Amino acid sequence: MTASRQTPYKGPWTQRAIAADEWLGRNKVVASATTASLLSTFAGFPLDSLKSRLQSSRESSSLFRLAAGVIREEGVGGLWRGFPLPLITISIVRTISFTIYTSTKRILNASPETTGPPLSAGEVADVAGDRRQAENKRRRWIDVQLGLFHQDTARDVAITSLIAGGASGAVVCLGSAPFELVKVRRQLEYQIYRDTHPQFYAPTPPNSSLHPPPNHSLPQHPAGTSASIPQNHAPPLPASIASSTSSSAGPRPPPFRPPTTLEAVRLIVQKSGPGGLYTGFRLHFVRDSLGTALYFAEYDVLRFLLGRKTGGDSKGQGRKGEGEQGDLPDWAKGWLPKGLVPFLCGSVAGVTSWALIYPVDAIKTKAQQRALSGLEPRTPLVQIKRLVRGVDTANPKPILAGIARLYRGLGVSMIRSMLTHGLLWTIVDAAGTWIDTRPMERLAGHYEGDIDR
Repeated sequence: MTASRQTPYKGPWTQRAIAADEWLGRNKVVASATTASLLSTFAGFPLDSLKSRLQSSRESSSLFRLAAGVIREEGVGGLWRGFPLPLITISIVRTISFTIYTSTKRILNASPETTGPPLSAGEVADVAGDRRQAENKRRRWIDVQLGLFHQDTARDVAITSLIAGGASGAVVCLGSAPFELVKVRRQLEYQIYRDTHPQFYAPTPPNSSLHPPPNHSLPQHPAGTSASIPQNHAPPLPASIASSTSSSAGPRPPPFRPPTTLEAVRLIVQKSGPGGLYTGFRLHFVRDSLGTALYFAEYDVLRFLLGRKTGGDSKGQGRKGEGEQGDLPDWAKGWLPKGLVPFLCGSVAGVTSWALIYPVDAIKTKAQQRALSGLEPRTPLVQIKRLVRGVDTANPKPILAGIARLYRGLGVSMIRSMLTHGLLWTIVDAAGTWIDTRPMERLAGHYEGDIDR
C-alpha cells in the first residue's frame, strides 16, 4: 500500500505539474494580473467607449440615449468598436504596472534583517527549502533593500503605495501613450471626420438669410458619436447644405469609412511621423502618474483599515508582502462579507482616484482630438477655460455649468471604474489564492492516483 501511495508523486505528470506550479509561483503577479485585466477590460470597454464619445460631443446627450443610438445604428458590436487592441494593450499595461508596483514596494520596505542569516557550510536543507530559496532569488530581479516605510501603520502603507504607484504610472505611460492615442482615434473617428470637413458640417448660423432653417424632421444624432453613421456611407449633411447640393452639382463630402486599427496607426504616422503617436503625452504622463499613485494608495489603505494582514511586526522588521485578509474591524462585521472586500476597495479606489484626475483626462482627450483633426492646438489652460467658461467671452457660462461640462461623462466613468476595478482586484485576489494552493500538482496527483488504482 505504501508503494501505491508513493507512485503518484513520482510520475511524469506530477513532475510536470510541480514545475508548472513553481513557474506560477515565481510569476504570481503576472499570471493573476493578466487574467484579471483580460476579464475586467472586456466587461468595462463599452462604458469606456461611451465615455470618450460623451467627452468629445458638442451636444448634450444622456448615457442611455447615446448607447441606444450606437446599438441602433451599429449594433451591439458598436460598443466594442476598436476593442481588440485595448484588450491586448491594457492587459499588458496593467500586468507591467502591477509588476513595477509590487517590486517598488518590496524595494522600499525590505531590509537586510528580513532575509535571515545565511545557511552555514555544514547545514543541509531539505529539497523544499532549497526550492523556496531559489524561487525567492529568481523573483528578486532587482536586489535592492532600502528598509523604508515598513511599519504596519496607515501612514507607511499610504506613502509606500503613493511612491510605488507613481513610479508604476510614470514608467508604464511611456509604452501605453501610443496605444491610448490609437484607441481615442478609433473611438472618435466620426467626430474627427466632421472636423476635417468643416465646409460641410459647420454649424448653420441662426436666422441666416443665406440659408433656410434646418429641417428638424430629419433624424438627429448626438454629434461626436460614430453611432450616427453606418459604415461606408456618408453622414447626413446639414439641411441647408443638403438642399443646395440636391439642386446643383455642388461638392459632397467623401464617404465615411471607419479605419481599422492598423490604418489608424498608419494615418497618424503618415501625418505627423512616429512622434505623432505621442500626441498629448505630457497630459497623459500627468494623468497616469498622479492617477496611479492615488489609486494604489487608496486601495492599500482601505485594505489595511479593513484588516488585511501585511506581515510586519512591532520590531519594524518590514512587511514581507501582501498578506491574507484578516478579521474585519467591528464597524464592518455587520454589513461587509470578507469575500466582497477586494471588490469594495477596488471600486472605491477606482472611482475616487478617477474623479480627481478626470479633468486632466477630459483636456487630454480634447487636445488629442484637435491634433488628429488637424486643428490649431490649444494650451491646457486655454482648453480648460473654454470648457468651463465657454467660447463666448462676452457671455461666459456660469462656473457651475462649466464645471459640469468639464465632468461630462463622469457618471459613466464612475460606473466603469466600479465594475472594472472591483472585478480586477477580486480576480487578482482569487487567482493569487488559487496559485498558492499548488493546483497543478493537486490535479496531477489525483490523475495519476486514479491511474495507479
